[in-house]
Amino acid sequence: QASKMAEDDSLRLLEVAEKSRQVLLSVLEDERIARNEIKLLNKGLEMRVKERTQQLEAVNKELEAFSYSVSHDLRAPLRHINGYVDLLTSHFPDVLPEKGKNYLDTIADSAKQMGVLIDDLLLFSKTGRQEMKNSNIDMNLVLDKVFSTISRDTYGRKIKWITANLPHVYGDPALIKQVWINLLSNSVKFTQNKNKTIIEIGYKEDEKEFVFFVSDNGVGFDMKYANKLFGVFQRLHSKAEFEGTGVGLANVHRIIVRHGGRVWAEANQGKGAVFYFSLPKLQNKKQ
Repeated sequence: QASKMAEDDSLRLLEVAEKSRQVLLSVLEDERIARNEIKLLNKGLEMRVKERTQQLEAVNKELEAFSYSVSHDLRAPLRHINGYVDLLTSHFPDVLPEKGKNYLDTIADSAKQMGVLIDDLLLFSKTGRQEMKNSNIDMNLVLDKVFSTISRDTYGRKIKWITANLPHVYGDPALIKQVWINLLSNSVKFTQNKNKTIIEIGYKEDEKEFVFFVSDNGVGFDMKYANKLFGVFQRLHSKAEFEGTGVGLANVHRIIVRHGGRVWAEANQGKGAVFYFSLPKLQNKKQ
C-alpha cells in the first residue's frame, strides 16, 4: 500500500514537473519573441530617428542658405540706396531744395531701419537653429557685460539701477546674454521720456525654478494686448514714439523656451512694466 501511494505521488510530481516545464518553455518562448520584437522596434526607431535627424539637418542647411541669401541679397540694394543718397547730398548740396533734402533723409532713415530689421530677423532665425552650449552661468558677470553693451543707449541718461545679487544658472551663456540685452534695452527705450528712470533687476525662486525680472517706470502697456508681446513684428507702440522692429521680445521668448522656461509680463499703461523669465532649477544640479 505504501509503495502504491509513493508511486502515485511520484506520478503526480512528474505531472506537475512536466506542466512546470511546459509553462517555463512557454515563458521563455514569449520572452524570446518579446526580445525579437523589441529589437525590431529599436531598429525601426533608430531608423526613424536617423531619418528625422537627416531631415532636420537638411532643413537647417536650407535655412542657413536662406539666411545667407537674405543677408547678402537684401543688403545689396540697401547699400545702393544709401550710396546714392550720399552721392546726391555730397555732389549737389546747393541744388537740392530743403524739401528734397528732407526726402533724402527719410529714404536714408528707412534704409537704416530695413538694415536693422534684417539683422534682427537673422538673429531670430539663428537662435532657433544654433546648437545649445550649456554651462554654469554667473548671472552677475553676464549683466556686467550687458551693461557695457548697452552703455551707448544710456549715455547722458539719469537712470537709477537697482540690481540684486543674482544666482548661478545652467544654460547657454551667449543666448542668456541676448535675453538680458533685449529686456534691458526695452526698459531703457520705454523710459526715455522720464526725467528720472528707475530700472530694477532681481529674482525670486522656489524648489523648481528661478524667476528673474526687469522692472521699469516707463510707459507700460495695456494688459489686454499682453498676448501680442512675444510675437514677431508685434508692437504695442508706434514707431513714431519708439523705434524698434518688434523682433526682440520674440527672440527672448524663443531663447527661454529652448531653456525649458517661461516668459511673461505685467504692466499698467503709463506706470511701467515688469518682464519675467524663468529658468528651471533641475538643470542646476552641477553647480
